[in-house]
Parts: sequence; structure tokens; C-alpha cells
Amino acid sequence: MRKPGPYRNQLAEAFRLPDAPSLITRTVRRAAFAVTELKHDRPKFGVTAPMAREDAYLIALQVRACHDHDLYFDGRITEPRNYEAGVTSIYDLRRQPVADLRDPFHCLMFHLPQKALDLVSDQVGASRVDELRHQPGVSVDDPVVRQLLSTVLPAMAKPQEANSLFLDHLALALTVHVASTYGGMSPSRGLPRGGLAPWQERRAKELMNANLRGEVPLALLAAECGLSVRHFARAFRHSTGAPPHRWFLKRRVDRARELLTNRALSLADIAVSCGFADQSHFTRVFTAMVGVSPGVWRRVNSDAKSELQAA
Repeated sequence: MRKPGPYRNQLAEAFRLPDAPSLITRTVRRAAFAVTELKHDRPKFGVTAPMAREDAYLIALQVRACHDHDLYFDGRITEPRNYEAGVTSIYDLRRQPVADLRDPFHCLMFHLPQKALDLVSDQVGASRVDELRHQPGVSVDDPVVRQLLSTVLPAMAKPQEANSLFLDHLALALTVHVASTYGGMSPSRGLPRGGLAPWQERRAKELMNANLRGEVPLALLAAECGLSVRHFARAFRHSTGAPPHRWFLKRRVDRARELLTNRALSLADIAVSCGFADQSHFTRVFTAMVGVSPGVWRRVNSDAKSELQAA
């Protein structure tokens, strides 16, 4: 399907091709993908406009050979090599690539955000891909990219009729291939049976840590992990050794201990900052988990800190 958006407009504007067709899909949560067709049949196109720096890559399929052009990364010229028809080129948008094109060109650009690489790595339990291994300005023969991206060429003629499910699978397949081939992603083994996948555990903890002052419904945590509430609660306990509400409460107490070292903050202020109903509630929970009241804990730790400083 064809959908206008800031990414599509920015790339088309950089190449001064306002009618460049673009296919946009969203197959991994919170990460948008786009494939844009860039085509110019006359020589001496000129210099493309710089695109805003972005934590993302362009994975390009050269549909047509384009030998006579220069590339610039961060303003420094790079001599392009191996720009034959059918090859794959990778452009790091953090380095603000610019092209000076003299040959006619025809390519497909797959916009791959770093966020998508992170989410795919999380889903398979692999370490995150920090950077794609590639030599700027040097294209490679990658039959997988060639076959996958070639399948969207017919859809570019009528992008509004493109099948969404097909685009979802294409984007996911390309992302996994790129992350594995150029980012070294490999799924981890030995995940705990019955527990959360690493990306699910990380996401649930991120949500709770970001909302210590408020509440995070169990249904929201489960939905973010793609699980039912019952399954999520059981899997979270299996992975962390504590049910979600208990883990959340412990994080609030941990945060309270950090704030207690600041004597300018009252116990009532700390209670509110850590999501407790009031100071009384804070004192009850803190005492039950730590073994002493917040006031005693602050006094003991302040005395110990003073003794160390004096020594």
C-alpha cells in the first residue's frame, strides 16, 4: 500500500523525485519499514540533497548498473566500486550519504531503522546489532537481497494495491537476513522453558522501570509481550523468580533507597516519587522488605557514609 510519510518524502526530496513510489509497512512493533523506487533515465542527474542524520540504514538493490558517480559520507568523497546491476549497497544514514550521479540510475531503497534491528534481535534472544559490517561505497553480490527486493518491483507500478501481509513478511525476512549477514546476529540457545524470551523480559522491565511513580496494568505488560495475562504472569515469575507485582514493588523500594541518600528529600516526597499511596504505605512496605524503617535506614547509612569520609 502507498502511504505518504516523512521518510518517503525526505528520500524523494533528496533525489528530487517527488513521484517516487514508496511502499510502507509496520511488521515489527514500533518500527516502520519502507521500500522506495528511485529511477532517472537521463544522464548528468547531479548531486542529491543531504538527508537528515538518522539512526537507520538504506539497503539498496541496484536494478540498473550505475558506474559513473561519486559518493560522499560525512562530506568526504568515496570512490564507488562494483555498481553493477543486481548488486546490494548499504548506506549508513548516520553518516549523511550524498551522491553525485552522472549515469542514469534505477534502484530500490529499503529503509531499515536501528530500532527494527534491535526488536528483531530481542525477539530471537540474540545480542543486539550495534552496527552493520560493510565497506562504504562498495557494493556486494547478495542473492538473498536481490531476490527479496526484486519481488516488490511489480508492486511499484500500483503501490496502492500492494498486499500488506506480503510486505510484512518481506520486511521481516530482509531485516533478519541483514541482521544475520551483516550484523552477526545469531539466536541464543537454552532459553528457560516456560519463561519469557529475553526481549519480552526486557520490555516488561523497561515499562515498569519507566513508571515507578504510577501504575502499569498487568494487561498492558502482557499485551506488549504478545501473551495472555495468565501466561505472562506465569512466565515472568519463571524468568525472574518473582511475580510482576512483587518485582515492581521491589524496584520501587530500590529506587527509594537511592533517594534516601538525599537528605534534602522528605520521606513523604520519596513516597510519592516512588509510587506509594502515602508515607505510611511507604514505611510499611519498606520495613517489610528491608527489615528496618526508611528513617532508620537513612540514619544508619548516613552515619556509615560520614565515618567513611572521616577516615
